[in-house]
Amino acid sequence: MKLNKIEFILMNNPLRAFIQDKYELKMLRKMSSTGDIENALEIGCGNGNGTKLIKKYFSPNNIIAIDLDKKMIEIAQNRNKDNSVTFRVMDASKLDFPDNHFDVIFDFGIIHHIPNWKDSIQELKRVLKPNGEIILEELSIDTFSKGIGKIWRKLLDHPYKDMYTNNQFKQYMTETGFKIKNYKVLNPLKMIRYFSLNAISK
Repeated sequence: MKLNKIEFILMNNPLRAFIQDKYELKMLRKMSSTGDIENALEIGCGNGNGTKLIKKYFSPNNIIAIDLDKKMIEIAQNRNKDNSVTFRVMDASKLDFPDNHFDVIFDFGIIHHIPNWKDSIQELKRVLKPNGEIILEELSIDTFSKGIGKIWRKLLDHPYKDMYTNNQFKQYMTETGFKIKNYKVLNPLKMIRYFSLNAISK
């Protein structure tokens, strides 16, 4: 599912990049216990800013960053000339990678865009190595159910009828074979409620 104009602006501005760098990635690095990383995957890479921060804070040898939107992949490629990073157009619920391929997978808010989100989690589990780690930030239907979230619901295009709750997301990850290590619900400046999570593939 592609971003509408409002979400495109929200996700592609200097303030968003600043918050990711100075707050979000530092927190995710502290949550994670992962060490040396050979192969990393980022789903929903957008303009490639998150990809650069993965390189900065986690230092993987290789990153494959995917997005369903060809336009976003072109933007990311133009902004990032690192030879250790490969950008590809791909559906996060139908990954074109072999089993047990990645040491770590990153998701900065793409799964809530996917109506068949369970397929995406199954695919992430399939391509992640045993004891590999998934590190993510996600929204849920809880985000859009009260307070300012109700306004966001009117402005942003999401598959609300198919969206999970926080608890449903955690439960399905456990059922799929992940062991959740850390889970935090955040609502910075009371502007948008989301959760951060890291889990190990059993």
